[in-house]
Amino acid sequence: MPNKTGFIQKPRLKAVLKKTKFEERWGEPAYKLAERENVATTTIHMRVRNYGTPFQRKAKPSEWEAKYGKTIVEICKELHIHPVALNLREKTHGNVYCEDTLQSSGTYRNRKVEKYKHTEHWSKLPHFKGDRFWLMPEHPDYQKEREIARQWDCEKHIALASQKIANQKAK
Repeated sequence: MPNKTGFIQKPRLKAVLKKTKFEERWGEPAYKLAERENVATTTIHMRVRNYGTPFQRKAKPSEWEAKYGKTIVEICKELHIHPVALNLREKTHGNVYCEDTLQSSGTYRNRKVEKYKHTEHWSKLPHFKGDRFWLMPEHPDYQKEREIARQWDCEKHIALASQKIANQKAK
């Protein structure tokens, strides 16, 4: 099965000593970068054309990446909650690391929706598989963008979420 990069290795008689312009500028050939990212080589060249660097995946960060320095999937796995619950917590409190102090008196169940319920865990669903940070680690601003996450990390809330999961497993 052919790979996504579109690169086909041809047997070469002579060793190529001359580097391409892309390789001279970025230190790595486009096809190797494409293989590592599992995208086509044209995607890598379009990144350079659109953003000026092959290490930037999107034009701008998502609202989660801009505020917390992490993708929504990374935050959900850290707090052990569903993305919909995370979004609700953000809308209600303005912060995903805020815990609800009131106990729920009960839940409204929509029977029509329940029959279409997913059988798999949310993290295994295909639309959460390809969630990657908008910058690659090689990008010069990567560390600065990831530092935003340290402002929001609250060990207390992460510990509470872990404790909740442990209690659920114990039951």
